[in-house]
Amino acid sequence: MTGPIVVERPFKGFYPVEVPRMSASLCLVISAAALSQQPCLAPADTRPSSEAAKTIEDFKADARQYVLRLDARPDAAFTLHEEPLLHWGNPARTGEDGAVFVWLLDGRPQAIGRIFTYRYSNVIRRKHEYHSLASGPLTATYQGQRVWAPRTSGISFKPVPDAPALPPTSRGRSSQIKMLARNFSARIEDSNGKKDELRLLTQPLFRYETTDKKTDGALFSFSLGTDPEVILILEANLKGGGPPWQYAFARYHFVDLHASYDGREVWHAEPLPAEISSLEIGTSKFQDSVYATYHTQTTPIEEAE
Repeated sequence: MTGPIVVERPFKGFYPVEVPRMSASLCLVISAAALSQQPCLAPADTRPSSEAAKTIEDFKADARQYVLRLDARPDAAFTLHEEPLLHWGNPARTGEDGAVFVWLLDGRPQAIGRIFTYRYSNVIRRKHEYHSLASGPLTATYQGQRVWAPRTSGISFKPVPDAPALPPTSRGRSSQIKMLARNFSARIEDSNGKKDELRLLTQPLFRYETTDKKTDGALFSFSLGTDPEVILILEANLKGGGPPWQYAFARYHFVDLHASYDGREVWHAEPLPAEISSLEIGTSKFQDSVYATYHTQTTPIEEAE
């Protein structure tokens, strides 16, 4: 493979270091070729279905309060894909419970976000986490307040080496895109130097086609256990005149991340600084990062229950 390794320097975003990332009991919605995903409960989640459904509705209510726009198109707000791409829970450890959402413009994902809660000490904390998938700067408001405004494109696409010709149908491209994803691999390295290979979830989290019919694509997850740590974006160029397939990566963890194609490293996201581990939403710090996460609410456990 030719071309330089893409290296993401530490930018100003984070995942909370006070609570471990969950890797068990994640429940993925399997939908290989459709835009609709339905939330489901992890096997370890023994809560009544009505309680779980209420939790999902709470997360969806949070997601609806975001308004995101490209700076280049301020009159066109992104559209929230209403149902979460996945919903997970892990009551056995810190009671982490969350859902992943995506925001679209002209049918293409522009931002991926996660809304979740976890138990820490005697409180339940809620956090919002997001990564830009846009081609340029964007601005996000939450409850009318500007909370996130990355100043650069969120991802950088590269041609998939030696990619095959595109099938003429969406069904054919769905099969091909999953086959191409298997050529990629990813790994994670924590602050203590421990390295783990991440597992590709072979079914895409999300399939999409742009409204102009020029791009067909999918979001894939590389996971530790079943918890997403790296997002792979694969897109087909339906208009011709360029590479048939291109790829990009987005981080979903603050530690050292690497990705390879056919065994050769093609992407590296360096660790983020530890100082950005406990920000509250609305702070001016780190709003210009393409990846960021913020606390939004803290509730004493006795009040929550």
